Amino acid sequence: MLPQTVNGGWLRPLLHRTLGTLLLGCPLFIASLPCEAQNLVPNPSFEDYVTCPNSPGFNSKPLFWDRWDQSPEYFNSCAGTLGGVDTLLDVPWNGFTWQYALDGEGYVGGATYQTGDFHEQIGAQLLQPLVVGQTYYASFYTNLAMHGNYWVTKWASNNMGLLFTMDEHIWTTNTGVGPEFAIRNYAQVYSPDVITDTTGWTLVSGIFVADSAYQYVVIGNFFADSATDTVHVEDGVSLAAYYVYDLICVSATPGQCPMTTGLDERKKYRVLVYPNPASSFLNVQGAGIRSLAVRDGAGRMCLEQRGAGREFTLNLAQLEQGSFFLEVQYDDGSRTIEPFVVMR
Repeated sequence: MLPQTVNGGWLRPLLHRTLGTLLLGCPLFIASLPCEAQNLVPNPSFEDYVTCPNSPGFNSKPLFWDRWDQSPEYFNSCAGTLGGVDTLLDVPWNGFTWQYALDGEGYVGGATYQTGDFHEQIGAQLLQPLVVGQTYYASFYTNLAMHGNYWVTKWASNNMGLLFTMDEHIWTTNTGVGPEFAIRNYAQVYSPDVITDTTGWTLVSGIFVADSAYQYVVIGNFFADSATDTVHVEDGVSLAAYYVYDLICVSATPGQCPMTTGLDERKKYRVLVYPNPASSFLNVQGAGIRSLAVRDGAGRMCLEQRGAGREFTLNLAQLEQGSFFLEVQYDDGSRTIEPFVVMR
């Protein structure tokens, strides 16, 4: 987000860090993670850069990453050495938060909720495209930005996530002139819960089946305001919920990305979806189900069924052959995503 005023002064460009480990696919991760040879995300902890961040709005950015909508920020501890200039982008204390990086010295951040569907998003090209039909494990860490030295975060929200796309959408202006990155009301991996932790980093993870050879990963909130839950946390001039992100991971290899729990126990609710692959019908069984929605890989609604129950049967006759996602909403408002394939 852009400030109303920023302290001026000359800005000293800095050389980026050595890229040898990154090009080998093994950047320095925290000790709990193995060497990330299978992590498809370049510069996943935002350590490498050409120029140290010197002004808000992603004008200085980590290598391989771009702003995809509006004006997110890149934060790095190097910003505190820029000739005494207050760039608002230092680590740990900056314009939005007081937070050390989970790994290394840098992280990125952006607004996840602000009236008018204003969302800030950051994207990068994957090291290689996803393989259609392959199961992928994806995760990231996030933290609610609070107690910064310039802005005041008013809200906490849910829906922070990772979206995979075929095409890039690099935002090239700070003036608010589009085209904006369209609302999807969907992401392959996202947090259905409002994250309010301002001290520790919260792990968000998920498992999905690629229905396209996606080439890009994007960080942010891809749901409309009407589909985003919020909690009021503080009064101030800012009208936004703002989160920072670190350690992005995408891999087809189990165990390469940190996951909240195992494959079969990762959800608060257990739901049985069968057969998978399916041809004509899809059966769904589980406790506390309020509604079901089937979406395609672009997040478009294909089928919807409402009404409380434990057992449902969806007629798939109108669906084309391919990969889909079943969104299950429960009585308490939480949601889970189940991938499935239609084959005939």
